[in-house]
Amino acid sequence: MDWLWATTVALFAVGGAFGALAAPPICDILGRKYGLLLVNVFSISGALMFGGSKFANSFELVVMGRIVIGFYCGITMAAVPLFISEISPKKYRGALGCAPKFLLSIGILMSQGLGIFVLNTDDTWHYLLAVTGLFSVIHLIMFPPCPDSPRWLLITAKKPTAAKKALQTYYGVDDVTWAMEEILHEHKEEMKEERVTLKSLFSNKLYRQPLLISFTVMSSVQLCGLPALYQYAIYVFGMIWPNDTKTINYAILGTGLAEAVSSFTNIFIIDRVGRRPLLLYTCACMAVLNGIITLSLNLSNPNHADGWTYVSLICIYCSIVAFSLGPGNVSYILTPELWTQGPRPLAVGLAVQVQWWSNFLVTLIFPFLQTAMDAYMFLLFMAIMVYYTVFVYFLVPETKMKSFEEIVAQFRLRGKYTEKDNHGVTDDKTEMGDVGQN
Repeated sequence: MDWLWATTVALFAVGGAFGALAAPPICDILGRKYGLLLVNVFSISGALMFGGSKFANSFELVVMGRIVIGFYCGITMAAVPLFISEISPKKYRGALGCAPKFLLSIGILMSQGLGIFVLNTDDTWHYLLAVTGLFSVIHLIMFPPCPDSPRWLLITAKKPTAAKKALQTYYGVDDVTWAMEEILHEHKEEMKEERVTLKSLFSNKLYRQPLLISFTVMSSVQLCGLPALYQYAIYVFGMIWPNDTKTINYAILGTGLAEAVSSFTNIFIIDRVGRRPLLLYTCACMAVLNGIITLSLNLSNPNHADGWTYVSLICIYCSIVAFSLGPGNVSYILTPELWTQGPRPLAVGLAVQVQWWSNFLVTLIFPFLQTAMDAYMFLLFMAIMVYYTVFVYFLVPETKMKSFEEIVAQFRLRGKYTEKDNHGVTDDKTEMGDVGQN
């Protein structure tokens, strides 16, 4: 039964991985806007499977629904950061990039509230799973008036008039000549490189460091230990408030609220503090907190709450806040920023795949890891977060307030690539100023 449950839960990540694989061609062929509209069919289909599973008395429909919804999430988690990074002025790119994570945390909080207080019976659980389809219907109604990505319209679709109108809409100014020139300059430099394929993405030395950074920061979303923290949060809540289900439920809601508040806070600080400091300090903080949680869980009295139990409680909430300020948010903003228009969809899709396969691994082995290591598994997550901290310190660049071309130029300025390695790309890069963005 443990294997059946773990596999059913983990299949969501398998669907997500294949969705991330499908995202690049969908976004390139249909465009960012129509790709995001089309994939709502998977969300609605999955919701119908969930809703009908109880009436059909079929757990197979739940399993299939998990896969289909995972596929939908895999596409959107690659396409949404891609779309937002391409429509945002660099002055606000970080803040706007934080918005999806904030709304996701609101969704988690809503699902917790509905699952605990409203749709919490044997006769209503399938409605809770099916609610996801409602938001896709809302998306289909509200999203069509929005223009497509100006970069996709200008570079891929060859529609300069539509691209100009899209820039005027998103930037809120009439004169967007400077933005058009920036996109064209990026495209001109990109054309000096070989056509980007899956093979060239791994073989071209120009892409190796940004690819390594993308894969590593995206894997940190799952390998940081947050699933274990949520699992042990319920255990710690039970120790503090034994036989008080109502209070425990409010405490669980508190985890969702902590994630939502910190995600909202990130909107206002990420473009001031920067991506690299947020990622660096939160990874280091989570490493320390995982160590303290290991100590406090082992020293606490298993029969009733004591001082160490409250230490565990505080550390769990602090870890959730650190995750939301760092890996859980910054990873999705940083990854699209490391790439120019050509390789961006494929690179982001592959990076999101890494996140999904990490999710699959953690979800599948977590019940058995918990049985084998108990609280000591947080030492494993502590070691992982130490690695991420060191990695960010030495390899991750700052992307705040930089154009995509300026960010790519940082890798060349580090001396990682030669002109020969770049297949003819020179190191002469025009610095794009902030004219028109102030």
